[in-house]
Formats: sequence, C-alpha cells, structure tokens
Amino acid sequence: MSVAPEVFVNYRTGDAEMAATLVQRELAHRFGPDHVFFASRSIAPGTDYTRGIEDALRRCRVLLAIIGPRWTQRSAEPAAEPAGQRRDWARHEMLRAHAYDIPVLPVLVGRETPRLRATDLPEDLVFLTERQYMRLDHRNAAIDLERIGDEVLHCVPTLADRDSGVRPPARHGPPGPAGGNCYHFDGDLRGAHLYFW
Repeated sequence: MSVAPEVFVNYRTGDAEMAATLVQRELAHRFGPDHVFFASRSIAPGTDYTRGIEDALRRCRVLLAIIGPRWTQRSAEPAAEPAGQRRDWARHEMLRAHAYDIPVLPVLVGRETPRLRATDLPEDLVFLTERQYMRLDHRNAAIDLERIGDEVLHCVPTLADRDSGVRPPARHGPPGPAGGNCYHFDGDLRGAHLYFW
C-alpha cells in the first residue's frame, strides 16, 4: 500500500463476511482503496499477516466492527488460546484499537442482530456496549452505507480531500429474487452477486 490506511474494517470469520466486504467496497469507492484496510485484500500473499494487521492497527484512525447475528457466540468464549487453536482475530483487533485509543464504531448487520449487552460479552469487550452503534440493513443499504461513510469522515476529517462524492446507488443492476437491490462485485468476487431483499 502506498499510504497508511486510516480505516480498518474488522469482522469475524463465519459472521457477516459479505456485509464486511460490502462496507469495504463502498468505502474504497468513496475514499480510495489505499485508505481502507481489509486483511484479505490489503495483505499480499506470502506476507506475515500478523505483522500486517498489527501495523495497520497502529496506524489507522478508526475501526469499523462489523457485527452479525452470530458474533456474540464466539466473543463470549474465553480469551485463552490453547495450542493449535486459532487466535480470535476479530476480538484481538478490537482490543488493540481500544488500547491505542482508536475509535471503534460497531456496525450491526440486519435486524436480527441485537444490540450488544454486557451480559453477552466478556469483560474486556464490555466497552463496546458503551459505543453508539450504526446498523446496516438490507432494506436501507444505500442510506446505511452512506451514513457509515459519513461517520468515518467525521472520525477522519483528512479523508475529505479523498471523498469522491460517489454514493451507493438506491438500485443497481437487476432486482434481487424478492425484488430488492442487487449489488454486483468484480475483483475478488468476480461474477458474484449480493442480494438484498
């Protein structure tokens, strides 16, 4: 990357990855891809991803935590990492950002994702319940994505110089199977469609 990405998109594998991809995609369109960190795209093959993530966390200005309906199930597990068990990177990234005093903006995906409650979280993540959250819902995707971008801009005013003015369309491409918007992706998801209905 030619610049330090100011925006870090955090998500949990197995929970709302497509929503995280959509958020990353729209922010990259609006502010430029070099300004948005998304681990699977921002870290080159063969690179030490642990160092890449840590470096991005130290240098970013805001972290978006994309939280879906299964997010709290994994977050409630003990923080210990027995031999052979993969690190919970979503949790690690949020804790690091919090320690660095970087704003963490929770984005709840869909109406089925409930507000975060302290009783559902380990003590080290309870701070998330004290953060005002945003919601990304399939019925209001264009408006919600624009608001997410505006909040990022509020946290990182220097991105105003990079703001393309491009906003997600109210409708793009053919309607989805139930009449909702259909977003078409290229690049890593070439040929894939994400339907909202």
